Amino acid sequence: MKNSDHWIICLDLTSMDDILLGYASYIKTVFKPKTVTFLHVINIGTAARRIIDEYPEIGSEEDFENILRDELNENIDEHFDKSDVEVRTILKKGRPTNTIIEVVNTLEPDLLIVGKKIGYQGEGIIPKTITKYIPNSILFVPENSRYGLKKVLVPVDFSEQSAKALKTAIEMAKEEDGSAIAQHIYRYRAQFFPYAMTEEDKQKMDKEVQQTRDKFLEDYNIPSDLKFVLSRHNNDKLMDVVYDLLVHEQADLLVFGSKVKALPSLIRRDFIDKAIHYNFGVPILIQKNRERYAKFLKKLFQ
Repeated sequence: MKNSDHWIICLDLTSMDDILLGYASYIKTVFKPKTVTFLHVINIGTAARRIIDEYPEIGSEEDFENILRDELNENIDEHFDKSDVEVRTILKKGRPTNTIIEVVNTLEPDLLIVGKKIGYQGEGIIPKTITKYIPNSILFVPENSRYGLKKVLVPVDFSEQSAKALKTAIEMAKEEDGSAIAQHIYRYRAQFFPYAMTEEDKQKMDKEVQQTRDKFLEDYNIPSDLKFVLSRHNNDKLMDVVYDLLVHEQADLLVFGSKVKALPSLIRRDFIDKAIHYNFGVPILIQKNRERYAKFLKKLFQ
């Protein structure tokens, strides 16, 4: 996440804003952005109705927007340290998910920060759509986030993008004299009677995975002393395997490297889609190569 100069933080005038602002203020000491844009999408929902009820004297649309802006700025001043960044506040009308995608594709930030409400019940953004159709990195911050970067967990698939995500995690953890942990999940080949894998076959596959890990570390110049966990996936859910290690290590953050994929994978529910809907209880950073992903989206929609 080098050169993370411009952020967009989505606020919705709910209690989630306090969590987002506090966490963003904390991590900006690590990423050191130059500009932070706060975006609020005006959607006549619970928050907007509350303001209309509180201010019956509102006489025009302009009055309403001014009240919204004042409330946003007051909360920003209270929870976000603006001393070393340029701050902007933008109000837009429309459906939250579509409007966020439109603004992000126009302003081209390096990082988008959004709240991750448990279960995504009620009004709000659609995280799967946000993740698919914007090219920049995304940080999902859940309601029960804690401040900390002592341990950062990175599920990897031995690709270039997962190597970059791992290096980002290493840099972030260093800020608190912490450490990154890599996890690769694999499973034994499907067994069909009478062609069940023998113990020798399993040991051979274990060794192959270990050799692939060693080559991955060497190819991408990743420190050899990094803690690297090889997890076998049996019948449990993939995200449960990640969660078990996260809890065991008491990790503070999850980092995933997102790759540009072919159209079928874009439509299909994939690994990252499952991750952003899973209740890990810690922030999730989806790291993307913005230039490469933007080219892919442009080609796709042409």
